[in-house]
Formats: sequence, structure tokens, C-alpha cells
Amino acid sequence: MPNNQKLLSDFANNTATDLRLLADLHAQELSHDCLQALKSNSFSPLLGWLPEGKLTEALAQMDTAIGEWHTVNTQTVLDTLATDFAAIYLTGHYRASPSESAWTDDEELTCQDAMFEVRELYQAHDLQVPSWRIMADDHLVNELLFVAHLLEKAAISPDYLREAASFMDEHLMRWLLPFTSRVIQRCDTLFYASLALITGLYCDQLRDTLADILGETRPSTEEIEARLKALANAKAVAVPLQYFPGTAPSW
Repeated sequence: MPNNQKLLSDFANNTATDLRLLADLHAQELSHDCLQALKSNSFSPLLGWLPEGKLTEALAQMDTAIGEWHTVNTQTVLDTLATDFAAIYLTGHYRASPSESAWTDDEELTCQDAMFEVRELYQAHDLQVPSWRIMADDHLVNELLFVAHLLEKAAISPDYLREAASFMDEHLMRWLLPFTSRVIQRCDTLFYASLALITGLYCDQLRDTLADILGETRPSTEEIEARLKALANAKAVAVPLQYFPGTAPSW
């Protein structure tokens, strides 16, 4: 394997593993074992790809959050984190839905067009979410896992990098930063504020890096919205009116 292909493969595998780690932390409350593991290590070594910049500061903030756990009763920490997790991901207390539909639907409803669109993309890869009623197809966790899946395939066939970039443009990155920003502003724990910050910055820098690898300019928000509108118009097929004798009301 040429050296540049080896570097690309390592990058794809490392970023896929990182996204799966982030997805796990967004998917469920921290267990006692997970909390103890985090207390024993700083967060940074858990990531396989560490771009420089603002992410470094976010990781330092996460390490500060974890360091504070050493001075508090473990069960108290778990209870506080569980309450914050529920407020973010389960009850909607912070009005920061972890699903794409709520951010892209005109009425801010869940389980709308975005959910069905990503479901089709998953099905094209023979993927299916375990239970969409519990965690919708367009939930943050599932979208992170799908990008990870595409990157794992890109480690073998680099063509999948473009598909990963397109999915991030048309789905994940359309709403991720507004979501993470609201969580940061409203959540009660430094841990979940840091997790939101890390997730947003990591994905944003990942998308920039994909653009560099592909040799393409990352499209602007306006360009993406125009592209999606054009796709929607292309799918809209005019249905001609038909007349069926005897079906109209009569005197």
C-alpha cells in the first residue's frame, strides 16, 4: 500500500473510532465503570485524531470537568450527570433536541422528512436503527455512527470519503452546531457542556479536513441549502389531473 494510502486509511479508521466514542457518550448515561475509567485517564488520549486549534481548549475543559469528580462523592456525580443527560436527551427540558428533524422542520417537529431521508441512506448500506421510536434515525447518535461507518469503508475504498462529506453537509452539520451551542448554554454540568463542544468542533474540523483531502472547497450553508432545494424540486413530480366519468357529484 502506498504511504499516502496508508496515512489515509489510518485517518479514516481513527476518526471513525473517535466518532463511535462520541456517539457512545451521547447515547446513554455514564455508568459507574465508565466514570471510573474517565477519572483514571484524561480525555485526550482516547481520541485517535487530534486536530489543533479550539478543540485543544475544549479537551482541556473536559479534563477539568473530569478532574472535579475526584473531590465529589461518586454517586453524587452519577446522579447529577444522569439528571443533566435526561434534560438534554430525554425530556426536552433544554429545548435542544438531539434529532435533526427538530432543527430543520418548519414546525420544529421530530420524526419528519430528515428522519426518512437518512433512513433511505442507511438502507442503501444495509443498515437499520434498532428502534426508531426510542432513538430516531436522525438522532445525533445514529448520524455520528453512520459517518463512522462511511469512514470505515473509506479506509478500504477512499471513494466513500465524498459520501461522508455529502452526508455531513446535507444532514449532520446542518444542525449539529446549533444543537451543541444550545446545550453548552443551558446544561448544568461541565461534562456535558464539554462533550457538546468537543463533538461540534471535532465534526466541523473533520469536515474541513475531508474538503482538503478531496481537494474541494467546503460548500457554504447557502450553497448547501440551494442544492437541497434543487434536489427537492427535482423529486417533485407533477401529477396530471384525470377525469373519471361518473365520479363528480350530480343533482
